[in-house]
Amino acid sequence: MAWRPDNVRKWSTLALLAIIGTALTAATNPGFVAVISQKGLDFACQQGVAVLKKELQGISIPDFSGEILKTKHLGRGYYNFYSMAVEGFQIPSPQIKLMPSDSLQLSINDASIKISGKWKSRKNFLKGSGKFGLSIQGVSVSADLKLGTDSSGHITATCPTCIGHVNNIRVQVSGGMLGWLIQLFHKKIETSLKSAIYKKICKIVSSSVSSNLQPYLRTLPMIARVDDVAVIDYSLLAPLKITAEFLEGQLKGQFFWREQQHPFPIAPPSMSFSPSHDHMVSLGISNYFFSTAGFVYQESGALRITLRNQMLPKDARFRLNTEFFGTFLPKVAMKFPSMEVQLVMSASLPPHVSIQPSGLSLDPAMETQAFAVLPNSSLVPLFLLGMKTNASLEVDAKGNKLVGELKLDKLMLKLKNSNIGSFQVELLEAVINYLMPTTVLPKINERLHRGFPLPLPAGVHLNNVMFHSYENFLVLEADVYET
Repeated sequence: MAWRPDNVRKWSTLALLAIIGTALTAATNPGFVAVISQKGLDFACQQGVAVLKKELQGISIPDFSGEILKTKHLGRGYYNFYSMAVEGFQIPSPQIKLMPSDSLQLSINDASIKISGKWKSRKNFLKGSGKFGLSIQGVSVSADLKLGTDSSGHITATCPTCIGHVNNIRVQVSGGMLGWLIQLFHKKIETSLKSAIYKKICKIVSSSVSSNLQPYLRTLPMIARVDDVAVIDYSLLAPLKITAEFLEGQLKGQFFWREQQHPFPIAPPSMSFSPSHDHMVSLGISNYFFSTAGFVYQESGALRITLRNQMLPKDARFRLNTEFFGTFLPKVAMKFPSMEVQLVMSASLPPHVSIQPSGLSLDPAMETQAFAVLPNSSLVPLFLLGMKTNASLEVDAKGNKLVGELKLDKLMLKLKNSNIGSFQVELLEAVINYLMPTTVLPKINERLHRGFPLPLPAGVHLNNVMFHSYENFLVLEADVYET
């Protein structure tokens, strides 16, 4: 089978890292594995720093005042810097590095800040005022982003340590007769401002994690609603695995019926694959993920469709009534003259998806129950057919969902029960093989095209998607973008 790729939100890419963070204790193989490459980290860093830059540009710098010490010739003086505002903040080389623990390290080097404001000074009876500009060079920040979980199992992110440094700061003063006096003591002023600035920067970094990233992480559902029938359990199974190149997280990856959750008679297989360096994320999806979906939809009765005469196309080669069935089943027409026939098609067993290097396949076990519809709308069972076929499943990813399309081979029929006597089921093969692709399969694929949510943060979608299938699991490789 050929696989075909068809300002809180900025923090969501960092949340994509955190969703595969630390967690509970491992007891079984995961049904879903999420891996972030360094390329993904680099993208997340750029997006996260864009938010941080916006936060820093809005930094509130308190007024700064001091005393010009008395000298023999100049005497004592006072100055005040106020109405300070950041005009520009350049961050040329941000990085997020993997640490040999449960954290990431954000590093910013050689950043620069430009600040403007007003000044005023007083010496004896003389007063002066004007404007000033601060040029801050060589700003560096090293902050740890620690990932964890709270008592409810939600992902947490904190910034326990932040170290800032400023290489140099220059003050340029203009206006006023006492501006020269402030310039004379610029070393003292610059040293004091340098200390205030880098402490403020680390405070903004820590605050941005707690006020932007952490609230967003709490919106990440461990349980993803699919539809009125099913949800997917994406809760974490094991602590975060960190290597020199990747972040890897193990998720449960299991469908269950919204009304109840029962153990499944199957276990997730082991998954081992080499993540892609060329894509931002790699998602390992086991056949357990697909098979639990089959169990849920079959047990809930969702894999059942009732075919009535009015559902057939107007140009159909036959009608669902006793007159048509009477052409090869005379007893039906004789016993139930001029009545409609209903066919109820359903999965008799939960469909099991098999994943091989050649692609995804399944051998669905289905059955069709035929009823005669009496004038009072009650149903009289006529016969029950077993149906077997080979099927293939093509998968793709669109936006933040996994989508699919089912393809069926010719159906083979077997008479399982009859209330009208024995008959040759081959007589019905043409009917069933016409109804399945024209009426039933489009409804199945309509549901598959709507897709199933992947464990991605809100606003994050996949593109440049590629699939690779292996024994019992498949790997989705992709880049991410934000909307």
